[in-house]
Amino acid sequence: MMFNQIVKHRWEWENWLREVNCDSYDHYDYVLANCEPGEQPELYIAAKDDGILLYPYIRRPIAHRHDDLVTAYGYGGPFREGNFTNEDVKEARRLFLQRPENQATVTETIRYHPCRVDPDLMQVFGQAVPIRQTVHVRLDDSFEQLEQRFSKMTKRNVKRAVREQVTVARGQSNELCEFIRLYRATMDRRAANDIYYFPDRYFEDLWNSDKCETELLFAVHEGVIVAGVFMLFGDDGAHYHLGGSDANYLALRPNHFLFREMIRRAVEKEKAYVHLGGGATGEDALFDFKQSFSGDEPLTYYIGQAVLDEVVYHRLNQDHLLRHGPSDFFPLYRTPVAETVAEVQAER
Repeated sequence: MMFNQIVKHRWEWENWLREVNCDSYDHYDYVLANCEPGEQPELYIAAKDDGILLYPYIRRPIAHRHDDLVTAYGYGGPFREGNFTNEDVKEARRLFLQRPENQATVTETIRYHPCRVDPDLMQVFGQAVPIRQTVHVRLDDSFEQLEQRFSKMTKRNVKRAVREQVTVARGQSNELCEFIRLYRATMDRRAANDIYYFPDRYFEDLWNSDKCETELLFAVHEGVIVAGVFMLFGDDGAHYHLGGSDANYLALRPNHFLFREMIRRAVEKEKAYVHLGGGATGEDALFDFKQSFSGDEPLTYYIGQAVLDEVVYHRLNQDHLLRHGPSDFFPLYRTPVAETVAEVQAER
């Protein structure tokens, strides 16, 4: 018989994670940091004697006592360990949908982790749409050998940063505000969507968590911090989470330098891979920049889309269409109203 439960308390959540090989995105503190007021972090568990499935997500309220589910910003989704067969996944999904907590749930959006894609599991959890390619570096060799896999242009840019005496420094708590400043300046330059302007509390909560392992790496030139990256570390992998730079120093190639140092740091921490993410809209200049550090084939980032209550979904969509017009966003009723359809598609 399969045990199943929805966990909402931090201590119990983290006790379950100790049983598996997890990533930074799976921790309670990470999911909570991505919750808006009124939203609830939850962890679904389906377990048997020799296998387990875990699924962290956010439950978001909708008017008229309904709700929907979404993976926290970044990556995540359900994952399994041990002898948890495809039939077990189907049973876990059936039990999940039958739980009383989900009887008023309208839709479910899953941001599947590109480094742990499980096609059979994804098929059971509903339609999975390929969104874009992402870049990872398998840390299967020495750092020196990994560096040889960089593109010629990237090698030249790293050498330029070294020649300009750009150095790396590990950030401290009192320097978090400096990273936030650089990050927001970078978002301003890119005319980024409002969703990327995280409040100070977001950075502080992740930094201060004793479960989410984080690090700041800074590029420093003549005593001035000119660029920074915010890294996350899971049991197996390292992640480039967020980054920022000072436009006045870009000619020194601090970003090339920092990405090299991120890879070096992940090797030092004996991780199996470092995930650099994708481009802003697909295979664009940002994607090409990241791919220039990797000799590995890109991964695919999928979003799972499931409608759990067709009647309510249709009603919510009709209300949105009358007020704001059509969109390709899923769920449609959650479309950011200030964006055009083209902008929404780009974000997806």
